[in-house]
Amino acid sequence: MTSVVAVSEHVAADVRDTPVDHYWEEYQYVYAIYTLGSRAIPSALDGLKPVQRRLLYQMHLNKLIPGAKPSKSSKVCSAVSGNLHPHGDVSVYGAAALLAAYFQRTRLVDGQGSFPRVQGDIPASARYTEMRLSPEGHELVRELTEHSVTMVPSFDGELLEPTVLPSRFPVLLVNGAVGIAEAYSTKVPAHNPRAVLTLAKAMLDNPSLSTDAIADILGGPDWGSGGVVVGTEGIRDYIETGKGRMIVRGSVSIEGKDIIVSALPPGVSSSGFQEKVRAGLNNGTIEGVSDFTDLTDRRNGLRILITVKRGHTPEDVLHSLYTYTPLEDTFAASLVALDEDRVPRWWTVPELITSFLELRDSVVLKRSAHRLEKASARLHLVKGMVTIQADIDAAVAIIRKASNASTAREGLEQHFGIDEIQADHVLSMQLRRLTSQDVLELNTEAETLEKEIAKLTRLVESRAARRKEISKDLDETAKLFDGAEYDRKTVIDTEATPSTRTEDGAEGGVSDKWCLNDHGVFGSEGVSLSKGIGWAVFTDGRVKTTDGKGLPRPGRDVLVAPDISALLVSGVAEDGQDLVLVTRRAKVIRLELGTINPQGVAGNGVAGVKLADPEDSVIAAFTVKDEGAVLSITDGRWKVTSVADIPRKG
Repeated sequence: MTSVVAVSEHVAADVRDTPVDHYWEEYQYVYAIYTLGSRAIPSALDGLKPVQRRLLYQMHLNKLIPGAKPSKSSKVCSAVSGNLHPHGDVSVYGAAALLAAYFQRTRLVDGQGSFPRVQGDIPASARYTEMRLSPEGHELVRELTEHSVTMVPSFDGELLEPTVLPSRFPVLLVNGAVGIAEAYSTKVPAHNPRAVLTLAKAMLDNPSLSTDAIADILGGPDWGSGGVVVGTEGIRDYIETGKGRMIVRGSVSIEGKDIIVSALPPGVSSSGFQEKVRAGLNNGTIEGVSDFTDLTDRRNGLRILITVKRGHTPEDVLHSLYTYTPLEDTFAASLVALDEDRVPRWWTVPELITSFLELRDSVVLKRSAHRLEKASARLHLVKGMVTIQADIDAAVAIIRKASNASTAREGLEQHFGIDEIQADHVLSMQLRRLTSQDVLELNTEAETLEKEIAKLTRLVESRAARRKEISKDLDETAKLFDGAEYDRKTVIDTEATPSTRTEDGAEGGVSDKWCLNDHGVFGSEGVSLSKGIGWAVFTDGRVKTTDGKGLPRPGRDVLVAPDISALLVSGVAEDGQDLVLVTRRAKVIRLELGTINPQGVAGNGVAGVKLADPEDSVIAAFTVKDEGAVLSITDGRWKVTSVADIPRKG
């Protein structure tokens, strides 16, 4: 049976021809800016993403402070979604569950019920759990009542919400962050809160602290899940530049013939690790395991038991686990955060600390101005009460004789020389309270207020005075982290080296299981690196060669370069082969690969060909030998050129 579809005669007229750049600016660009500034990237000031900030603020509004009765998670998350963050309570609950997770360096939310204890755990449904602010989370919001930050209307204009929270410790460096948005992603390692606060105090005294001094104080990453950082490579890099690659292992102990895994690298779930172990056992890359048991529970946390067979040593099996599973993983730090204008950029660790200290200076300034205003208003009223108490009988007589409040106010103002505000305060008091006021107490309060006003005035006018106040605040906040749970959990093993394996005749420490495909990916597909040297060509004229040394382990795909957005093609060249590049402007160049220094996975290549103009680009790249020829076709015409006739560069 044939069906006939009626097509409108006006379809062609209804089609709008829109340039791509116009579509980008009108739609995609707006969405990209929104995801960058309002969804996935945290602020460098308070260290929070918008959903996290709004969640903590809503709990502050609901008075869910430490010690208060916790509220149902579904109720809290629905309020956040309805009042502040219109993206569904499911996403809000996901963010809340992470803030309440036990593997966080500091838990900002005190969750009651089944919240994640190890990475990869799924929390119980929101209707079964409860939450409130933890003491650490309360430190981020407790100064909101003192007008300490800027407030803006919420999405529907019904409420005001803070642009940042008045954080009392650098949350971004303490808890870390992971987020992906348009063209930007962030991956900030967690650190020990004591060390971060110590660094903040040190930089408060000396803003130009050296990188070595910062590294000594900070000590490197310290994830709540524990683990081991292999060597110090990458730590100084991300402190100094905001980017750095570190090798991280899980925490492992050996007891007899048993290997006990008690922690995994950050971002590695227990289920993902176990799947990789089972895959290794099935394909034979991991040998010598007789039993594999997951003993994880809520009391003891992560505990995976691996029993070694007779004839094998636990050390050899552990080496295989490091090599073929994410028990040893790469953490590529990328300290991307939003500045005060909500524009994303890379930050160094000193810049993040400086940003936090600038926030604290702003908070102390606004807090002091608010307190100064309140103290000045109170002193004004107290002075009026002291004046009234000098002749209280006359004041009572004026009030009693007056026919209305306006007459009484005018009588008090004329008789005592006080203003309207002071007179209204007197009239608002009951006569019993008015006549029982103690002049000595009022004078004492006035003296106390004058001292407080003098101190607050110094804070408002002097940045140096505010630095001392910030230092006191940091000392007070540091008391939160005195408990044993804030001892360092992640070990920096300066003697350890990353696991590499030479097998199946591969030389130079590079496994011949590594292959490079034409899309710029090291993995199990493509041409084996044992057959030659890997190469990659980029449209902007860059060329990269690599021998594969430094690759972490076979079994997980690795990009040939950190940025492959301009990659044209990649491959593996055999001995005796050269690389030919062809540009859009018909320029042909032949490169001798042996003259190009090979780079590791962190290299982005070197200049291979100079392009004629900004519109020019490399459009083809391939390997050749002297006995070959190159066929070129243009507008129906063709030409064959012997490879030997193309001169080498290099």
